[in-house]
Amino acid sequence: MDDFRMRTTTSLPVTVRLTRATDLLELEWHGLYTPMREVIQAAFRAQTRGDLAMLVADINGFPAAQAWVDFVRKGRMGLATVWAVRVFPPFQRCGLGSLLMQAVEQEVLAHGMDTAELGVDRDNAEVLSFYKRLGYTAMGAEQGRFVYRTPEGVRMDVAVDQWLLRKHLVTERKRLMVGR
Repeated sequence: MDDFRMRTTTSLPVTVRLTRATDLLELEWHGLYTPMREVIQAAFRAQTRGDLAMLVADINGFPAAQAWVDFVRKGRMGLATVWAVRVFPPFQRCGLGSLLMQAVEQEVLAHGMDTAELGVDRDNAEVLSFYKRLGYTAMGAEQGRFVYRTPEGVRMDVAVDQWLLRKHLVTERKRLMVGR
């Protein structure tokens, strides 16, 4: 019996926007991030205070990619801390990460900051080339810990070991304007 297959390429409407309260359970991505529910909810509370922006790339009502921007952690140094940058696996390598990072950079500039900083886990080295293509440069490393509780009440103590990458957005904006 022949195995019938059909292949095509399609486009989907994508809207990058701030996270809404109705998105919070969807950000758990069908259980993939359910253990981090407390972290997601805390980030949303920070967004409502104006301390953080939780951006999502929305495809037909589903937050298919996300990135969070903390304006407080290193804000006094003019740095916005970008974290939780991720694309739901079925949508990876479709350009959502690049689109989301453009929106992140616009958000950073809109908040009067000129530099975006992000950490890349040392066990995720393959993503370094993505950020380098976007103009981020290595600035060192950072180690630390963060603690949260799962919905079942289990305390999670997570070690963080990351490369730090930065991009000076004002310089980038000037470079783009000169090139016009």
